[in-house]
Amino acid sequence: MATVPALSYSGFHAYTECPLRWKYLYIDRMPTAPRGYFSFGRSVHSALEEFVKPLTKLSTLGAVPSGGRAQRTLGEFDESPAPAETPPEPATPTLLAVEELLEVYRRVWVSEGYLSPEDEKRNFDLGADLLRRFHALFVSAPPRPVAVEQELDASVDGIKIHGILDRIDETPKGGLEVLDYKTSKQLSWQEARTSDQLTLYQLLVEKNYPRPVEALTLYHVRTLSPLRTPPRGTEEVEDLSTRLGEVADGIRTEVYDPRPGPYCNRCDFRAICPEWKEIPERERERIRELVERYEELKRRGEGLRREMEGVASELHAASEELGVHRLTSRGSTIYRKKETRWVFPPEQVLPVLQEAGLLPRVARLDGDQLSRLLSDPKVPASVRRSLRGQGRRQAEWSLRYEGPTGESDVSE
Repeated sequence: MATVPALSYSGFHAYTECPLRWKYLYIDRMPTAPRGYFSFGRSVHSALEEFVKPLTKLSTLGAVPSGGRAQRTLGEFDESPAPAETPPEPATPTLLAVEELLEVYRRVWVSEGYLSPEDEKRNFDLGADLLRRFHALFVSAPPRPVAVEQELDASVDGIKIHGILDRIDETPKGGLEVLDYKTSKQLSWQEARTSDQLTLYQLLVEKNYPRPVEALTLYHVRTLSPLRTPPRGTEEVEDLSTRLGEVADGIRTEVYDPRPGPYCNRCDFRAICPEWKEIPERERERIRELVERYEELKRRGEGLRREMEGVASELHAASEELGVHRLTSRGSTIYRKKETRWVFPPEQVLPVLQEAGLLPRVARLDGDQLSRLLSDPKVPASVRRSLRGQGRRQAEWSLRYEGPTGESDVSE
């Protein structure tokens, strides 16, 4: 049995994608090639760390050592007796001017992995522009950061977890907001809502701080957008805990099988991975012929699929024109069936779900999950009416084929 190290999000994610890749990274300690987007992210993160860190001096709230006090609720915090004397407010630290921030950025710039000097300059200039805009917004309304680049450890169901959190802020109610900076080109609210990284960070903060987590945020630096979500509910935390346990069990029992997927194209270890091992020369011709035959059959199958879709469209049109839903041939019948489903605009139902405290019950903002809320008597009638007002019913038609011997299938 192997010893399981403390699982960070990156380690957990690497094993989930491909156990063999995790082994190459964390046991064999094999190096990876530098990439420009990683260097860009590290550079911006480092500059933001130095810029925001002075404000943490305003906070008197610190982390509780592992095994310390259990987390208190906001209600318990508000009911705590006030200290006999209120300590004086610390002097407000001086923030770096924008040119000082850019000087820090130049100093911490990581110049690895870019495609060319021109590519590096484009990325450097982009980062400088992002930091200028971040500075202007930040100094106009400074937050109250409790910690920056905070390293935390904890244990969940006997599994050690570890993380370095970009930022933890104090909220107006006295709770905590966990923020993770993202410098990717695009980022969606749904990514924040389902981020395993934020769920793991919530667990770490809850185990180390005496105040409750009130918000989890992916901060999109390129658009200066805080994609803020409520803390994870019990089901989501238990789901991550279960998957952490599965990864820990895999590492403990040394299960390092390769798991091919789309990420193989960017993997540094393809040359040594058995999934990408070269075919012996004596077998190459036979394998080539088989692959080409498979490709030919696949192309023919795709052509037949497109032809079937075209015929299905004509059948739908004929059914509409003739007003019939039963189309027959010699011994075969095609039945046209109508189904309706609810469609909800996510940006409109989100406020309703948040206000009603229903977000923990909805893993995805899709019609199937939301329509179940409409028929749930435990959901207040006013909330169900509000959800119905935001949604609409959408008709979908399908064709069911029944052959002369009773075989059947369903198509669009």
